[in-house]
Amino acid sequence: MKITVLTLIVFLVPSLYQNSHAEEHGGMPDCNKMPPNFSISYLDENADGAISLAEYLQGDSTHQKKTFEHMDANHDGVLDMAEQKEIEQVYKLLHEQHATGSHKT
Repeated sequence: MKITVLTLIVFLVPSLYQNSHAEEHGGMPDCNKMPPNFSISYLDENADGAISLAEYLQGDSTHQKKTFEHMDANHDGVLDMAEQKEIEQVYKLLHEQHATGSHKT
């Protein structure tokens, strides 16, 4: 189950990041220009340490409930700190692979 969730995250995080920051960067950003310390914590509007579905959907108009549900590994309705860290680790791995030209998974 964890591998399935991790696989989904591997494919969803880059598009999540690109979609959530496209306006800010004037279009889809180049991976080389993305920060290696990417964080989704900016979505946590009430600063309680967890990102609710409402916060996720309000964070960007391109966010979808289905994507949130895939990232919510324990299906408790929030992206807790552990889930956020896992998403960020996957993003960092993808960023490093792109930067080095390695695309092994």
